[in-house]
Amino acid sequence: MIERTVLEIAQLRFWAWQRRHRPTPRSQLRETDQLLDAIEECRVQELKLIPTHIWRRVVHLLGQLDGSYTERLGIDRSPDGTAEVLFDAQEALMVAARSRWRGRPGNVVPLFRRP
Repeated sequence: MIERTVLEIAQLRFWAWQRRHRPTPRSQLRETDQLLDAIEECRVQELKLIPTHIWRRVVHLLGQLDGSYTERLGIDRSPDGTAEVLFDAQEALMVAARSRWRGRPGNVVPLFRRP
């Protein structure tokens, strides 16, 4: 009986850890912002190919999303093509983050009276 309880507690701890560390649309949005900043730095430095450490992060992030983004990305490591795919992914993430938002927007007070 105690062994079963220990196993159940271990399983619940695992699932709690999974819930806390899973990627959310907001965390993925933050990641796209960071990646777009890095890609902009590549443009400023006039690099023709995105460095490998940034490219790995891009592929990993897009792999967590819909499969069409990784297909569109392909093997093109140019900053322009990669940024375009990231912008499209960011748009979808913004919609997903907005739909997950649990709060309600507050009452909007009109600035001017309507006649």
